[in-house]
Amino acid sequence: MSDTTDPIHDAIQQALVATAPDRTDLDWDVPLSTAAGLDSVQIMNLVMEIEDALDISVPMDVLADAHTLNDLAKALGTLIQSQAGGSTA
Repeated sequence: MSDTTDPIHDAIQQALVATAPDRTDLDWDVPLSTAAGLDSVQIMNLVMEIEDALDISVPMDVLADAHTLNDLAKALGTLIQSQAGGSTA
């Protein structure tokens, strides 16, 4: 078990506490809208909390492709790296 702190996972976990306190023990590999039981409003509130915590803006296409919390964490990592690196393809 690693004891490194991951700011993305921390932001997601804190957003869960703020937006869905009864769902903080979610399996990060289950679909958010079905198995996790989060509705679209809760998911949007979750994303807004994450955006505030990480000082980023999450495009809708990134959100549409993230079906689980792990998908969202990976997408946020990629988004943050691309913004920080300013890389072009």
